[in-house]
Parts: sequence; C-alpha cells; structure tokens
Amino acid sequence: MRGILAVAAALVFALAPVSSAFAAKVSKGQIADVLSKTYAVQDVGPNTLFVRVGDYDIRIDVQGPDGDISYRAWLFEVDASTVSYKVLNKFNNDVKFGRVYVDEDGDLTLQMDRNGAGGASLENIESDFDVFLLLIQTFMDQLESQVIA
Repeated sequence: MRGILAVAAALVFALAPVSSAFAAKVSKGQIADVLSKTYAVQDVGPNTLFVRVGDYDIRIDVQGPDGDISYRAWLFEVDASTVSYKVLNKFNNDVKFGRVYVDEDGDLTLQMDRNGAGGASLENIESDFDVFLLLIQTFMDQLESQVIA
C-alpha cells in the first residue's frame, strides 16, 4: 500500500507544473476560485475555507507570512475509540506528508500541510487538494480492511 500511495502522490506532484514565474503566495480567495470550479466552497473566516467533498467537510486554513496552507478533515463516521494507535502510527509512518490523529475533542482528524515559503502555483494547490482527497480515501480503505500488517 505504501508503494502505491507514494507512486500516486509522486505522479500527482510531478504533473503539477512548478515554475518560479508562476509560484507566489496564494491567497484564500485564489484557492476558493480554483476549487469552486469542482467543489462547493464556503468562506468561513479571514483565513479559512470549508470545501464539501462527498461526506467530508474539509477545512483549509491559510496562515503566516508565507501563506502556509493546512488541509484538515474530521472523520466523524469513524468512532475514534475503536481505532488503535497501531493503525494510526502505521498510517503516519507510511505517509510522510500527512497525518491522522485524535484531536482534543476526541474526533479522528486527517491533516496535511503545505509550507508556503517560495510560493505555490494554483496548479500546485489543485494537486495538493487531490493528494489530500487520496489520503482520506487511503486511510478509510485501510480502516475498512484493517490493513495494519
């Protein structure tokens, strides 16, 4: 599974053009414009968007002087108390660019961050979002099949 996820992520990132001419700090409004072509996007605060994808509300925060971006999804359909630390640790060990954890409210949360230093193109943002959706699906598939070997 780790190999498949790594290849898929590498492919998505490789296909997203990166050019210093197009890389810049990306605003919350630009992210909303790009993602609203495909998804329902809601502006909920000065630095925050919510994007509805299927059963998931994904929170996107743009923060800091470099425009760092955090993608977060709460996996409410999963009872966090039934997920072992072994499962969480395996996923977190296998996936270096994302993590899953139980938040302070006891909810299972998946998060991925993009460091904004050096900027990003809008294509990078689309690619990041696709990778995040892939992470959600991968984790849910692993939970469903209990792949923890």
